[in-house]
Amino acid sequence: MIVLGLALTFLGKKLVKAIAFIVGGLIGALLALMLAPLFVSPPLTYLAALIGFIVLGLIFYLLLPFGGGVIAGLAAFFLLKGLVGFLMAALIALIVLIVVIILFDKILAVGSAFAGSIVVLAGLSQLGLAFLPAIQLIILLLLTVLGSIVQLKI
Repeated sequence: MIVLGLALTFLGKKLVKAIAFIVGGLIGALLALMLAPLFVSPPLTYLAALIGFIVLGLIFYLLLPFGGGVIAGLAAFFLLKGLVGFLMAALIALIVLIVVIILFDKILAVGSAFAGSIVVLAGLSQLGLAFLPAIQLIILLLLTVLGSIVQLKI
């Protein structure tokens, strides 16, 4: 868990983007393998699967900021719907969507550094290393800041 957490802390942005490409590619390849035999013979179905992998992988990769913005906007809308009026919640959700799309790389870097830091702390506790809460907070902040700096420089 410690190694995984450190990888997420310092390489999270690249990992998330690579995983999005691979997931999209696998979906594209599977769809092509299901649909291509209806139109072409078996040797060409593998070429269709490769093309499906590349095309849908690139679509997932390129639409990742939009997907993050949609998720953040919907979360803001559902959280605010009961507190403010429907129209105000929709307006704030739209603003959140736009801000997240614009700042997606920075948000992803800091968020993955934070998540990786939590995984490192969980791994340390699995090893039986019990730290005081203040020390855990210092480790969390230190790893998050260092991971964010490294990811934003890359």
